[in-house]
Amino acid sequence: MTPEIQTWLDVGRKNLSEYYRTEFHENLRNPSRDYWTKVFEDYAEAAIVRVADLLQEAELQADGCMVLGGKTPRKVKFRGGRKYAYQFVHTVLTAMLTSYEDVVRHTCHNRNCIRPDHLISGTRADNYQDERDRRYLGR
Repeated sequence: MTPEIQTWLDVGRKNLSEYYRTEFHENLRNPSRDYWTKVFEDYAEAAIVRVADLLQEAELQADGCMVLGGKTPRKVKFRGGRKYAYQFVHTVLTAMLTSYEDVVRHTCHNRNCIRPDHLISGTRADNYQDERDRRYLGR
């Protein structure tokens, strides 16, 4: 395991250990938030191990992206859920519950990339603007 991957995992463990339900948790419940709450509270270490496996399996490309094989983003099955690998990596390492409007954005514009420092949280509107900017710049 590279030192960079170990650092990302250490940060993820710290974020998961600091996760707690806010006073608004019950009012904001939905199936996705319930799934992630269970992962964060009951399966945090198993989720970190799964992220570590994904990051170690990923191929480092010349542009710095870490991609898993395939033409489309890979999906990950974990504890009854099925998420895109990039969503799983970002959500586990940040330990942030998301709403319907929240998405994981790629600063590299490569949907197959799972490199944690290429992934950021945002809204669907942010993601749409990223796509417009990418097309405008001819990427």
